[in-house]
Amino acid sequence: MNLLRLGIALLLLTLIACSDGNDSGVNVGGEDVRPRLDLVSTEPPIELPGISASYSADVGYGDGERNVLDIYLPESDQPTPLVIYFHGGAYVQGDKSSISADDIREFLGAGIAIATINYSFIDINEPYDDIGVIKPLEDSARALQFLRYHYQSLNLDPEQVASYGISAGASTSLWLGTHDDLADPDNADPVLRESSRLKAVAALFTQGTLNFLRWEEILAPAVEPILATTDLLTVATALGAGPLLFAASGTDTVEELRAPEKQPYLENIDALGLMDAGDAPIYAHNYSSDPGGNDPLDPLFLLDSFLHHPLHAIALFDRAQEVGLENVIYAYDPNPEFSLTDPSGEDHISFLKRHIQ
Repeated sequence: MNLLRLGIALLLLTLIACSDGNDSGVNVGGEDVRPRLDLVSTEPPIELPGISASYSADVGYGDGERNVLDIYLPESDQPTPLVIYFHGGAYVQGDKSSISADDIREFLGAGIAIATINYSFIDINEPYDDIGVIKPLEDSARALQFLRYHYQSLNLDPEQVASYGISAGASTSLWLGTHDDLADPDNADPVLRESSRLKAVAALFTQGTLNFLRWEEILAPAVEPILATTDLLTVATALGAGPLLFAASGTDTVEELRAPEKQPYLENIDALGLMDAGDAPIYAHNYSSDPGGNDPLDPLFLLDSFLHHPLHAIALFDRAQEVGLENVIYAYDPNPEFSLTDPSGEDHISFLKRHIQ
């Protein structure tokens, strides 16, 4: 009988040792044991003077072609905090390599791991994407859950995770920071059982929300004096932004975007509507676009202003103040009515670091 028990014990240990990243992990003696994630370390693409860290590129976190991430792991005897970076590009272009090298060095130097994420693009060719921006958002959530699931292999502290991004990546961070936890405890995929909640988010050159209907109210003080209208969706479509707006919202026309049946979708991607006091503290900064001597009514200049106007940041500030959420927000514009300066003078790196260390 003792030999039989010994054989069973050895078999269990063998199964644990041989388990791969598709397994759900096991519980041994009350301890959570996750499958090992085998990484291939390569030479980092940037110089890291005086910093001991490993770098792994194109780690797959899902089945999609662009479901890959790069990760820098500082050498540490203790589990490290993690910051995740989401690139910009209007969800139609961009790459994880666009992260600032100085940011990487700042975080690694503070003993913080940094992951930079690619995600699926939306299709702005007719017929327009009928899934919309929820696809790249859910990809990004999965990347976060994947990293949290493999916290043991990566020597991460799964409780101390923050994110930031630029433009589309900023909206992604805001969505993750304000959305209810996406963890699905009964999912057959163990990655999707993990929490999607964050300790802090930073949004650089951001949109206040991906619910485009709310942009008319947000941007009205800047748009109406110039264009004598608040019908921003029609104006943006006339300026050539129609394919982006329609593909991002999974619609084909302004009328469909405004339709009542589209509202649940838009509410699900609306950081302003989702925000409450229990969400991740928010850092944001937006600057007014400089026409650079060009016509301020140039369509490209106006489109960039729509996407990154300081009023987007002010909308975030107003909502955060309303719900009682900690925030550090800056809005820079020649018009003092569109400007806002946090008295702390804190930058995004300092903000993220103090919430996860």
